[in-house]
Order: sequence, then C-alpha cells, then structure tokens
Amino acid sequence: MEWSDLSLSWHYVEKWARERPEAECMVFGDERLTWAAFKSRVDDTAKALLDIGVQPGDRVAMIAMARLEFPVVFMAANRIGAVWVGLSPKLTVDEIRYILGDCRPTVLVSLHEYLGNDLVAAGEAIVRELDCLREILIIGASVAGTNCFADFVAQPRPQLDALLAERGAGRSADELALLMYTSGSTGKPKGVLHTHRSILASALEEVRSLALGTATRALLHFPINHVAADVEIGLACICAGGTVVMMDRFDPAATLKTVEREKVTLFGQVPAMYLMEFADPHFPAMDWSHVETLVWSGSPAPPSMVKVLKQIADKAGARPANAYGSTELGGLATYTAPDDDVDTLCRSVGKAAPGVELRIVGRDRRDVPDGVVGELAIRGDLVMHGYLNKPKETAAALDEAGWYYSGDLARRDERGYVYLAGRTSDMFISGGENVYPREIEEVLDAHPSVLMAAVVGVADRVFQEVGRAFVVPRPGCGVAADDLRAYCKEHLANYKVPKQFEIRPRLPMLANGKIDKVALKESVNGTPDDA
Repeated sequence: MEWSDLSLSWHYVEKWARERPEAECMVFGDERLTWAAFKSRVDDTAKALLDIGVQPGDRVAMIAMARLEFPVVFMAANRIGAVWVGLSPKLTVDEIRYILGDCRPTVLVSLHEYLGNDLVAAGEAIVRELDCLREILIIGASVAGTNCFADFVAQPRPQLDALLAERGAGRSADELALLMYTSGSTGKPKGVLHTHRSILASALEEVRSLALGTATRALLHFPINHVAADVEIGLACICAGGTVVMMDRFDPAATLKTVEREKVTLFGQVPAMYLMEFADPHFPAMDWSHVETLVWSGSPAPPSMVKVLKQIADKAGARPANAYGSTELGGLATYTAPDDDVDTLCRSVGKAAPGVELRIVGRDRRDVPDGVVGELAIRGDLVMHGYLNKPKETAAALDEAGWYYSGDLARRDERGYVYLAGRTSDMFISGGENVYPREIEEVLDAHPSVLMAAVVGVADRVFQEVGRAFVVPRPGCGVAADDLRAYCKEHLANYKVPKQFEIRPRLPMLANGKIDKVALKESVNGTPDDA
C-alpha cells in the first residue's frame, strides 16, 4: 500500500504494523503495545463487532477515558465501516442519556467504574431505554446482560476473516468515521459528524505543520469525547507512526512526571492545564530536554504562560505553537510559525494551514477588510460533514459553497495572521458601541498580578449592556477592582472598560478546558458590584 492509497483512518495502522511491527505504538501506565500488537487487537475487535452484527454506518459508542481500548475500538469500528463516538465518564447521567439517545449506537463499550463511580449501575436505566443496542461490553467485571470486553474480543473468530477483508475493500474516504459532541455550553450538545477524509485532512496537516514522525511521543490525557484526543493527538500520532502515551485523567503532578518518564516530545494542552502545572512544586526542576513541541489551543493564553513556555522551548531547542481549531473542523486549521515572537504567540493563532481557506465576514457573510473584526469562516477538506439529526443547524453553519461559519469573531492582519476576538455570542453593545470581550481580556491578562480573566456582557439600564470582568490573581498576588479599572483605562477606550470587577480564586471551566462564560453570566444575578 502506497501513501497515496492511505485514504481511511485504519490504513495507517496497517502501514506501520507492516513497516515498524516491533516499534512501540501505545503506552498506558505499565501496558505497552507494539504496532503489530495494536493491529492484532484492532483486527480481533473488528471481528468481534462483526460477530455482533455491526453494519456500515452503525454507531459504536464508548464510555471511557484515554487508555488502550480507546484507539483500538475507534480503529476497529472504522475498519468495518462503522462510526465511532466517545463519551466521557465525567458526564452526568442526563448528558449520557441524551447523547446515546441521539446517536442510537448498536454497541456500547463502557468502563465498569471510573474514579470510584459505578458507571454500570448509573447507566442501567439508560440501557433499558435503548432498543437499538445489540451488545454491551464492559471494561472490567461484567454484569448480567453484558459481556466482559477483553474476554469477548479474545474469542477466536477465524470464520470472520473473509468478511473482515470484504468490509475493508472498496470503502470511500467520504464515508462517516467519527461522531463528536460539542460541549453544549449554549444548549443541548450537537453531534458533529466527520468522514475519513475530514479527520485525515486535519491529522495529516498537523503531521506536516508540527513535523511529527516515527520518533514522536505524544501525551494524550484529554477525555475521549474531545477533538484533541480523537484527532489532534491520537490520530495525528497514528498517522505519523509515533507513540501515543495515554493517561486516563488529568493531574498536574502526574502529568509532569509522565512527560519526564516517557520522554514526551509533543506536549499539547489547553492553557488552564499549563497554568495548573506551573504551580506544581516539581515544575521548576522539570527536565524538558526531550520536548520538541509545546502546543496550546482551545482558549486564550495569558502572556505570563506564553513567556514561560517560550523560555522552556528556547532552552530545549523546541517549538512553541499556538493554534486554532474546533470540533466542527476535526482539529487544527491555523498555526503560528516556529520563529514567531512572544507577542505574536500571545495574540495570534497564526495563519491558515495549506489547503485551508479562510475568510473574515460581516453579518451579511460578505468579506470585511483586514483589521476589521468579523466572523471567521473556513473551507477545506477538514470541515465537518454536518450535525447529526439537526438539518437546520447544519444549514446555518455550512453554506452551499462549503464554507463553515464558526461563530468565532476574529480579525486578520496584512500577513494573514488571525487574531481571535471571542464568540459572536460574546460580543455585546454598550451605549451603541460594539465591545469584544477578548480585547479586554488581553489587557487584563497583561496585568502583572493577573493569572487569568474573563469578561461578559451584563444588562444595564443606561447603556443596554456593560462589561463585567472576572479575575483570578496570580499566586501570592493581591489585586483590587480599582487598580484593575485604572489599568484598563490606560489601555482601552472608556466604553470598553468593564463597569464591574469581581475577584475570584478560580473560574468555572467546561470539560474542554474553556472558561464557562454561561455559568459566569448566571452567577451575576444578586452579586454586588466590585465583589
């Protein structure tokens, strides 16, 4: 099989199992898999799914975290033409009920327990509601009506070898492969459908842009319902022929130890993760000599964080990189350059990757000039197929020419660099002026005593809406509302200066690592100014 023939996700498993059979492929704790062993597990799991009766287009759902079974089941489902969907065990019972009811899987693979929570007992009522399920496979001890995943997959099925080969032949890159659900911060989660073509377009561009290869060792500690786990780290590393080092939870101290012990070369996180690690006692003594790339994405990063990562990168000879992506894009669409300075890394998410078209448009969806804030629209093979069961939402986000309208506000400079300004839903009008919270947050983040900040628009009887800033001080630093107000007045027009400031020890976070601005808005009611 030539590289040009690698049009389906699992083709890369076959390629590297053939070319590097004894090379290390997957790591989870003390468990390690070579490429040959990984392919063998994928094939055995694919035959187990065939035995259950999984058909092309069926959904195979999985409730777990990043561990060996995750990429095995993902690739096995794709191997037989099925669509894989991951759910985090951290989701509530109601959230799991909604997602499973929406995607209606044929097979459910689930951890028995996670962090002491009995997932089987919690999901018993949900399972009874799903007449679509043919089989439930439990990672751990099985219960009545289920099978143990490991034991079920291990059963020999030589009679299915021919059917497995038949399922793999003649498949199209435009067939559905992956279903990911959005965080649901503005309503019910939407199921984002991706084809083999779209996820490979994103993964392969990351391999090129970040110079990944067979020596890459990537840390994967995101939940498996996150695009970072499914594509940006997991699939990208599989395509590169590298090694995926998995952790089934994020813990700052354990993460730093794993990075050091496993000599991780690709370290990608959301800013909140880096900031928590900076506070760990082991951080100052970390050995970063093996790290080649430090990436952040998903939310804005304060200058203090970027400066620390730039110092680490300069000392290790590594590359710091800011990037922009989303669930609907199946990964990253823009990247900063290796030689970008701290100011650019702080403020910009870089330029569009090759093969990605990018526009900044107004409300009429016509292009606006460089330097003007508008909605970020993207076109390319990486764009999603659409939203599951939501034709109206799909039509609103995707036009007939293939442009995806992201809902993210941004501006572009003359070099083509993109600067995010928040969400279209974040922008508010104060006294007739458009206010973009991200511009204010960048000013607050630059304050020497501020660790992170978020700004939302709240109702006001005089100005219609005004800004309210939520600020977390840096450890050991104190900061007052009056000081922050004066600082903002030095750097912003008066109408942009928040009318209210609230100092907090922490901010609410979504599962994807972004600040939960909906929760912040909801918390405003009854809270006095300058609390």
